[in-house]
Amino acid sequence: MRTEAEDTKTPNNQNCAWLSDGSGENEAPLRLRGGKGGFGSMLRAQGGRMASQKTTNFEACRDLSGRRLKTVNDAKKIADFKEAEPERKRKLKEQLKAKIEKGLKVPEQKKIRFDDTEFVQNHEQVLEEVKETVKKALKKKSVPLLVKKKSEDSGAGRTVETKKRIWGDSDSEGSEDE
Repeated sequence: MRTEAEDTKTPNNQNCAWLSDGSGENEAPLRLRGGKGGFGSMLRAQGGRMASQKTTNFEACRDLSGRRLKTVNDAKKIADFKEAEPERKRKLKEQLKAKIEKGLKVPEQKKIRFDDTEFVQNHEQVLEEVKETVKKALKKKSVPLLVKKKSEDSGAGRTVETKKRIWGDSDSEGSEDE
């Protein structure tokens, strides 16, 4: 393999991209170009910024026996959880028992006492006034229950008795007389 710095001409002074030495092997000249630098210059540029970020997660590290710290911490958490399991079950049973007792308990009926005497007096007074006005209205509207009418349809001068009804009376009472 040759670089560009070497002579790339064949013996008869012809430029050729592929050179053959006659033994069946071919040579291809490769160009290596220089550049600004890639990764190294980026590391230098970021230098101080990367060092300022300190990690607090050391779970990927290993202890002296070679185990990862994450597995050691997880094993401690599981052991603590299993150790506290009887206490959790006891609390759960107590809560369930308290809930059942609360559900079985007969609810207390609260007696509401209304001790506002002024309101009670006003209420009774209003009720009395309403009753009196209804009685007065009924006395004013009271008309004799049976009124004799002349029937115009029959034309014979026959009188028909019709019953006057007070508002709210049912029709069944009036139909008995007719």
